[in-house]
Amino acid sequence: MKPLQITDHYQVVKVELAAGCSMPRHVATSDAFVIVESGKALLIFAGETYELSKGVNMPIPANEQHMLKILEDFKAYIVLANTAGIQFSERQGSN
Repeated sequence: MKPLQITDHYQVVKVELAAGCSMPRHVATSDAFVIVESGKALLIFAGETYELSKGVNMPIPANEQHMLKILEDFKAYIVLANTAGIQFSERQGSN
């Protein structure tokens, strides 16, 4: 993850992951909006699985544990509150 912009109100983070990778379970401490530029991934949260692909925008509520499984090389932008953090689960179990 690479921070691209931080203002008084929000931050934009770029995420690029290769096919076959995953982003382990984590939470954002503010609401987050994922904007997919390219590729495909599965977003798993709130007991549901969502397919993310080019042009998809997905809101994720604050403190909602979620994870990503990358199906095709993936590039997305995440918009969060400027003071938000991303906290990965200490225990990484099976997906």
